[in-house]
Amino acid sequence: MSAVRDDELLAYLFGASDEPIVAQCGVWLAASARFRAFLTANRDKVRKKIRGISDSESMRDLQLELDTAYHLLVSRRYSLEYEKYLAGKLRGPDFTVTAPDASAFNIEVKRLRSAGEFHQWADAVCDKLDQMPPGLPNILLVGTEQPARKSIDAAQAMTRLRRLADAGDERVFTSRGLPDARTFLRASVRLSGVLHHSDWGIESGRQASLWLNPQAKHPLPASDQKALLLCLA
Repeated sequence: MSAVRDDELLAYLFGASDEPIVAQCGVWLAASARFRAFLTANRDKVRKKIRGISDSESMRDLQLELDTAYHLLVSRRYSLEYEKYLAGKLRGPDFTVTAPDASAFNIEVKRLRSAGEFHQWADAVCDKLDQMPPGLPNILLVGTEQPARKSIDAAQAMTRLRRLADAGDERVFTSRGLPDARTFLRASVRLSGVLHHSDWGIESGRQASLWLNPQAKHPLPASDQKALLLCLA
């Protein structure tokens, strides 16, 4: 599939689907040669993922992943590896991001399917912690399609989760698949921050805010904090 046309690539990935993601990917392909190269290189991974999707909401989840890739690549600051850890048969983050100075960090993407109540944030964070590998900064990007003022933000959610864990409120964590609150506290040091991407489906109204974990073993460098917010907002 060398030198494949955009319409051929879209047909290979999506078949005859008329989901909004198809037209959006067409726009991204036309706008960015770097995104085209990324999607072409990862076409088999993306196609396999699409073949396993049976509903529009899951397709929107994938759209947020590809939206993240597009905006990171269009900035030209970063290069991306997609699902790097799958090669070692590990459950890892969606993207490994490399900066010009060769430093790297991971991004795992999660879409919340409503305004983002606390229980949804708690579900997402507890579920994603075991996808945060040691050795690099790890960012959880949470996307909501509502304005930030209509949803709880990352700082509120993470402060409340930490408070509940410190208080030993076991039910909060055992009900979400963790053995206990201490497991959450131990694992959470691998989470460097949470980036809340609100209004992500609206180009003209995109907003991004970043909560940084003061207990993180590998903090995200300040230069990447600023760059991420500029890329995604």
